[in-house]
Amino acid sequence: MNDVGAVKIPPYNFHDPALWFTMCDSTFQLGCPKAITNSKTKFNYIIAHLPPEAATIIRDVIMNPDPVEPYEKARMELIKRSGESSHQEIRKLLIGEELGDRRPSELLRAMRRRAESHSVPDDLLLDHA
Repeated sequence: MNDVGAVKIPPYNFHDPALWFTMCDSTFQLGCPKAITNSKTKFNYIIAHLPPEAATIIRDVIMNPDPVEPYEKARMELIKRSGESSHQEIRKLLIGEELGDRRPSELLRAMRRRAESHSVPDDLLLDHA
């Protein structure tokens, strides 16, 4: 049996599942006495820490995990199913976000986050900010 120490998984982030998985990956690297690299072990950690609402989104993946790479499959499906669709993201970019109480730099960061997977140049974001 592998000698794996406990790691503290951060609370699930419904607004940014990709960021949550990146944080989990960093946490797995901090595993003591050694990093957690086994896909099944990572899968078990994240499934044990998912809130029921998020677990329901990938119920089929949890009930029938991938035999080779269960963590990677769960990660991919949860990000795909719980994130906004590309059309929704682009629509929000084109409509623009409101500055509201935020500083301009915070607004730009939010717009960049939405645009990151669509190869939108910064000058287009600045024109719509």
